[in-house]
Amino acid sequence: MTDWLANALAALLCWGLWALFPKLALRSISPAASVFYEGVGVMLTSIAVVWLLGPRLSGSVQGIMYALLTGIFGTIGLYFFFKAVETGPISVISSLTALYPVVTVTLAVVVLHESLKPRQILGILLALVAAGLLSWHPE
Repeated sequence: MTDWLANALAALLCWGLWALFPKLALRSISPAASVFYEGVGVMLTSIAVVWLLGPRLSGSVQGIMYALLTGIFGTIGLYFFFKAVETGPISVISSLTALYPVVTVTLAVVVLHESLKPRQILGILLALVAAGLLSWHPE
């Protein structure tokens, strides 16, 4: 198994657990408290990573800015995710929000001028159909 595939599968497992734990947390704490305590978890994990891998915190101002924006938008998105999970079905919410790559791909085409092959466009369209089917609840 290639390194990237092993890492991708490890991320898949971690993110699957990441999407489940909020439903359990929200049984006893608020979405705002959940965001705060997840932030504490992120900070502790970040400290452990720097400690284990060595202090490699150098970088350009632009790179640091984008990393900070990643944290800011990730945390804001996390709050909305927790608000949704508080009252909605985790199975639908985690599937729907897992379609965030559609936003990334669209922005990569517009901002970074990346191109898509027809099968990739078809994949995105099928993902959007899947999102509609997952979230559709006929009365």
